[in-house]
Amino acid sequence: IFVFAGCATLKEKLPPLDLDRTAQAFFDDLQKSDNQGAYGLFAKGLSQRVSFDQFDQFMKTIRDQWGRIETDETAVMPFHRRMGEKNFIPLNVAPQQVKRYIFDVKFENADMNFDLTLAPEGDTYKIVWFSIWGSSIYMKPEIQEKIEQLFSKPENP
Repeated sequence: IFVFAGCATLKEKLPPLDLDRTAQAFFDDLQKSDNQGAYGLFAKGLSQRVSFDQFDQFMKTIRDQWGRIETDETAVMPFHRRMGEKNFIPLNVAPQQVKRYIFDVKFENADMNFDLTLAPEGDTYKIVWFSIWGSSIYMKPEIQEKIEQLFSKPENP
């Protein structure tokens, strides 16, 4: 308990997360079931589109269906736009500033891939887009519904 309390105190005094640490911190937070911490890594555009409650419910659905995250491994990929992502890339951000990480995430009951797209926001990098893909065996209707709720355009009143 002492070690965790010390880390939590030091976290506030650390310099802003760089690109690599931001991507890894997202999955570290999810492994600890710290959905608020993971959500805090979202850029303004994504956090304005996806509320914390939506993200929290999405992650709870994933845990219910797939279990807890056991491991994650990553590879940096060159940036190339993905469908739906363009609305989240901030203006005046050059393509070479945008980075994509692909994580091979092993859950207790599933193996899936997560894409995280990061771009600079202020003096740090933030997650501007994420997606999940993998075998359709694991994409149960409950999870597909939550994904659609996260990224569907709100209807005009």
